[in-house]
Amino acid sequence: MKKFIVPIIVMIIFAGVIVSVIGKNQESPGFIINAAFNKDDYQTIISANNQLGFDILPESEPNKDGNIFISPTSLLIALSMAFNGADGITKEEMAKVLHKEGIESEQLNKANASLMSMLLNNSKHSRLEIANSIWLNNQLQFQDDFDQNVRDYYNAEIQEVDINSSRTPEIINNWVEKATNGRIPKIVDEEINPDTAAFLINAIYFKGDWMHEFDPKHTKKRIFHLGDGTTKEQPLMTLHEKLAYMENEDFQAVILPYAGEKMSMYVFLPKEGSSLEEFRKRLTNDNWEKWKAEFNEKDGTVLLPKFQLEYDAEWSKALVKLGMTTAFDDEKAVFTKMVKGTKGSVWIDKVKQKTFINVDEQGSEAAGATSVKMDTKAAPMDSPFQMEINRPFFITITNNETGTILFLGSISKP
Repeated sequence: MKKFIVPIIVMIIFAGVIVSVIGKNQESPGFIINAAFNKDDYQTIISANNQLGFDILPESEPNKDGNIFISPTSLLIALSMAFNGADGITKEEMAKVLHKEGIESEQLNKANASLMSMLLNNSKHSRLEIANSIWLNNQLQFQDDFDQNVRDYYNAEIQEVDINSSRTPEIINNWVEKATNGRIPKIVDEEINPDTAAFLINAIYFKGDWMHEFDPKHTKKRIFHLGDGTTKEQPLMTLHEKLAYMENEDFQAVILPYAGEKMSMYVFLPKEGSSLEEFRKRLTNDNWEKWKAEFNEKDGTVLLPKFQLEYDAEWSKALVKLGMTTAFDDEKAVFTKMVKGTKGSVWIDKVKQKTFINVDEQGSEAAGATSVKMDTKAAPMDSPFQMEINRPFFITITNNETGTILFLGSISKP
């Protein structure tokens, strides 16, 4: 019996480059959801999305600089599309990893459609775009329900391609490059396994201005302390402003809002004597919600690194470790609801993610590490805070209205 593999390619682009005028509030152009759902359906998957990020973070390999930058939302959307093709034990395992045990495809689809409709609301100063595509081996056919669901709920662009053609990688990579505004020019290798059934691709692109811009005149090179005890020079941007701030005996944290107040960056800086690794061990949904409730508006100074980085992840082993075992097993995977006539011989080969992040004075995504040595007691809330991000730190990019963590990163060397 011939077997077919389904590489799920999750592409993320977080571009924080300078933003010009984008236009009036509008959903991402060309993104149309042709399915019925309730506006608040997204609420059923927010905690699942965030916990998925906290689960996959420790299973992600750092890049050569020790950095990790991922999007749980992009992973959730891509796996949700694949979920429509799963059945039996494979479906059960996928639901468990997604923290939605017992959920049916229709419920998950409605929740994703609701979430994407909430997120895709652009403004003059910020832009978030989501694009989904599926590239099907032209020797195969999708099951009718799978085809309809991914088109209607995920606005997925479905194209049949000749897997054996030398032009196919170029065609897919051109779509990728366009969907990511040129930031990711290549995701598919030049040679594709001839047994590939389909590529499932999700791309997220964000670009935004800070609500409170950093003055470039105050950006200076300073010492950044690396985890191994060495140091490097790093441009740090300076902002004096009233911001949402919190501090406890383990870390300082500040919220940097983007213009329009739809999106914010949370920056967490472990205190001297603690570490980024210790902070990451405490990352759970319960702690995340607890910390969010402890922020208070306060005058202060933030010194944030100006940097750019790229990150690649391959999560097949990570997802198996989290419990999604049969989906990657060519003998046990059950994706009978995805492709016609394969009798269960379709399985997932790879789950891949690429990210790009750029942080500058006018906006984007950032993580900086600089903190003044402080007492173990929380600083009085009536005195200005100072947060110099000059050592490894943690960031999230969060949608304020829904509470969705779209991106999260562990930054050891900006």
